[in-house]
Amino acid sequence: MGLFTYQPAERKIKGFAGQESRAPMYLQFITGYCVEVCYSEDMVDHKASNHTNTIMAVAHQTNKIFKTQSTSTSEEERYYPLFRTTHDVPSKGDPVLLTTFEGVNYYLGPLNMPGNSPTWNDDEIKTPEISIDNRQGTTTERGASGEGPNFNKEDLFLRLIKKRKKDLDYGDDIFDTTGDYLIEGRHGNSLRIGSRSDNPYVFISNARDYEVDEESLSDGSIISITSDGTLAQHFGNTNLDSNDEPIPFRLSSDGLEDNIYPIGDIYSDLNNGADIQEIIYGYNDNQILFQSDRLTLNSKLDDIFISSIKDIHIGSGRNIAISSGRSLDLISSSVTIGNPYRGSETQPMVLGKQLVDVLKLMMDFLTTSQINTGQMGFQSFEMNPSLDRVKLNDITKKIELIVSNFHEIEGN
Repeated sequence: MGLFTYQPAERKIKGFAGQESRAPMYLQFITGYCVEVCYSEDMVDHKASNHTNTIMAVAHQTNKIFKTQSTSTSEEERYYPLFRTTHDVPSKGDPVLLTTFEGVNYYLGPLNMPGNSPTWNDDEIKTPEISIDNRQGTTTERGASGEGPNFNKEDLFLRLIKKRKKDLDYGDDIFDTTGDYLIEGRHGNSLRIGSRSDNPYVFISNARDYEVDEESLSDGSIISITSDGTLAQHFGNTNLDSNDEPIPFRLSSDGLEDNIYPIGDIYSDLNNGADIQEIIYGYNDNQILFQSDRLTLNSKLDDIFISSIKDIHIGSGRNIAISSGRSLDLISSSVTIGNPYRGSETQPMVLGKQLVDVLKLMMDFLTTSQINTGQMGFQSFEMNPSLDRVKLNDITKKIELIVSNFHEIEGN
């Protein structure tokens, strides 16, 4: 698509004999607005497999005498995404750029407008039409603007900003920082690829509050990939309590008041009283944070491997359940149940087979030993009327039940 138009009236060129005239100008890309979108085969204008994410659009500038939304449903007004894999699919009423190459219509957009909202911007280029009815046959304020009735623009989300962080940014200017590459969704989700000084980071955020203009640990979900700086340095100014005081990042299980076994305390005990604020929360090298209301790791066909060159710490505010369809192997040079570092005494586990052998030897000894009864001489236990031989046999049989048929521990 392209057409000739003219420069504004105040911009004229001199021609033959000094006569002034308006300069012609060829437009390759023309502004327009989206009338319909083919999100899927359910849409009325989706008539072929290659129509997904195409739009029906009307140009703001046209050589045609009369063209309105209601007459823009033919294949002549179908536009394809200009780029093969990366495109921002518009909504009805969004302003777009339109062009034609080799007889194929393409669009770019939606265009940003002075409102500068990632959620919605009114098309300030479009000239209102005399009468526009939507497909239900009723005229509405949204219909008059070419908007779809299902688009939710109740809350207009703020554009993401980037403030200088003196502990992470380079240079002495108190305001200057480095620009980032941003992909912003309409309703509080985003991808940020950027850096502090020459230290790169990636933030993936979802369900950010519409009044918040930075990613934060209060977002519905966030993935943070950083190469320099602590989490407090990256997000310390974005999580505030009711008194507008910064809320430091803390492991969720350790934030419960009734949790008497927080990860931080156990880590400190295992590492000779290490400072957890420095070791856990003060880490400032390459790290990844996954945070959300729920995390699920699910392998459909093969294994899950979790490995650490140092320690692995798992904490829960309530319960930890481990289930296995076949076997559960705990293999280590030392296994301790309980906390031996807080004054509680620990004792070694009993080896079941050895215990059974010892108890059987004791029962054999009791049943075959003799005692001196004085006038009657030595007599065995079985001849002693005070002992019940039947009960001794029952005890011997129950000794076998001491050992488990399912669970084992390593021998000495």
